Amino acid sequence: MSKVRSDNISNRADTGAPKLTFGAELPVGYGITGAGGINITGVATATSFSGALSGNATSATTATTATNAQGLTGTPNIVVGSVQGTTGTFSGNVSVGGTLTYEDVTNIDSVGIITARKGIVVTTGISTFKGAHFDGGLLKEKANIVANRLSDVSGVHVDLENGMTHVYTTNEDAGGASLAVNIRVSSSVELMDRLALGETISINIITKPNGAGYIDEYTVDGQAVTEEWNGGSAPSSAGAGGYDLNTIQITRIANTGTENTDLLVQCNNSNFA
Repeated sequence: MSKVRSDNISNRADTGAPKLTFGAELPVGYGITGAGGINITGVATATSFSGALSGNATSATTATTATNAQGLTGTPNIVVGSVQGTTGTFSGNVSVGGTLTYEDVTNIDSVGIITARKGIVVTTGISTFKGAHFDGGLLKEKANIVANRLSDVSGVHVDLENGMTHVYTTNEDAGGASLAVNIRVSSSVELMDRLALGETISINIITKPNGAGYIDEYTVDGQAVTEEWNGGSAPSSAGAGGYDLNTIQITRIANTGTENTDLLVQCNNSNFA
């Protein structure tokens, strides 16, 4: 027998559909049609899918053949060529390997560098830039408060990564009479690598001289520089008490790569008591 012709096929008890123990094979050009549905508890494998997909496609691994897939989930990850939509909500993290372009966003939390090609406009709230706070019309800067004397800091370094104002709250002693202070960004980053031609910075160093300690020399990145002192000369003695405000303005005026040639270092020492 090569053909079975029938309008309807049921199981032997006439209570349901027959079981195709070894499956069914359809010749090319033929398919399964009908107004009902197909319920499959196992796996359906196809090389292509034609037509709109309505409803939910769950436990899917790819969506490359679906033109209208809603509620798409799956493990492992779902891989698609591109995603387009009007809104999106994510309860976890979103990682972008390329460039993220957007028109409006509520919050940005970036572990790298954000480049704003047309500037940043802040209309409300507080903006914080690693130590600098813009709160309305008030510009606030973080001060690095050190519960020690400057002369006891290893190497007498002032690291600008901790801020532009450094306050040492302990009285200097006889062991720190004349201090040479080294200005740098950090132990691994030089100021020369961060200060471009035409850029300038202002640094404040506040100490308690106690008649015993004062700053009369500066180096940058461990290299000697020629200081230009207010009044024409460096301090020669420590104030009796109160606080010394040491202000250093460093401007890059050349680009030879040598600190003493490239940097204009202007210094001032004032005692407040």
